[in-house]
Amino acid sequence: MTKIQINIPEIPHGHGLSFKKGVADGLLDSRDHQETPHETHAASYQRGIEVGAELKREIAKLVKA
Repeated sequence: MTKIQINIPEIPHGHGLSFKKGVADGLLDSRDHQETPHETHAASYQRGIEVGAELKREIAKLVKA
């Protein structure tokens, strides 16, 4: 079994859901949740998108191998 290691930035208290929505959207290459986080959580959502996209790339490397 292969393990994937990804650096996750510090998530401010109360921003976990926005971050997780970003991860889901980044992983699925979607923007379904882009409007749902409060405007003050936009940075956490964006960080989640970046982590989700990185996770998607790492998974793709394993599938293609």
